[in-house]
Amino acid sequence: MPGEASALIAALLWAVSSILLTSQARRIDPLSMSALRALSAGLLLALLALTVGFDQLGDLRPGSALAMVGSGVLGMGLGDTLYITSLGLIGVSRAFPISMATYPLLTYLLAAAFLDEGLRWAVLLGAVLIVVGVSAVAMEGGGGANPGRTAPEGRRRGTALVLIAAVVWALATLWLRAGSEDIGAIAAGSLRMPAAGLFLLGLAFLRHRRLPTRGVSVRSVATVALAGTLGTGLGGLLYIAAVQEAGAGKAAILSSTSPLFVLPMAMLFLAERVSPRLLAGVLVSVVGIWLVV
Repeated sequence: MPGEASALIAALLWAVSSILLTSQARRIDPLSMSALRALSAGLLLALLALTVGFDQLGDLRPGSALAMVGSGVLGMGLGDTLYITSLGLIGVSRAFPISMATYPLLTYLLAAAFLDEGLRWAVLLGAVLIVVGVSAVAMEGGGGANPGRTAPEGRRRGTALVLIAAVVWALATLWLRAGSEDIGAIAAGSLRMPAAGLFLLGLAFLRHRRLPTRGVSVRSVATVALAGTLGTGLGGLLYIAAVQEAGAGKAAILSSTSPLFVLPMAMLFLAERVSPRLLAGVLVSVVGIWLVV
């Protein structure tokens, strides 16, 4: 499958995963949710690695293994936890577009600077449009996790968390790209996902002194596990393939089409309000992303 197609399918799976996670954001704390999601994804990738991808593990170098583990802990361990925390503050219809407009631009610029990936003049105009679109989304008062009841402080905190998560994701993607040249996507994922899951499980246990599933309904655990399998597992595997085949910058940009999928689902399944200003900000951001491509 071409890298561009892998990135677009990953974007769709991430959108579905975000809807599922947002539905449980008030029932499970972000750290435990991240641990459950990463562990379910890690189980899927480990099974794939032990079957169809077993031969990829034989050519693994220590440096590549360290890069996969480190990028997983950084991106999924820290970045995803910050993002999930923001979902409970500003809602998926705002958090997702902000993250998916900021993260690809950062990744594209950093990849051009440090990985010698191409940089074109259209990035300048695209960057302006992305900043305008993200600003419109961030300043819009409606559409949060609790429309009409989210305090301004909560909105500012949620927006800041999303932006920090975008920086962390960009750095993790560069580390992934630099260290995955001699390793297949399945082997890379089988190292990244379990490493992130175990790291988060340890943090959750230290914080709560119990397993993250204790006191949580079976339905909530199953929902988060499904989100992890689809978004973090399959979506993450496709994204690794996209990074390897299309480059870190282009894969990040194409995966940022997720808002086109997530906004209609947020309206249908989460009853979030998508105002004209919010929609306009997303559309402007998407145009900017297209110019960056």
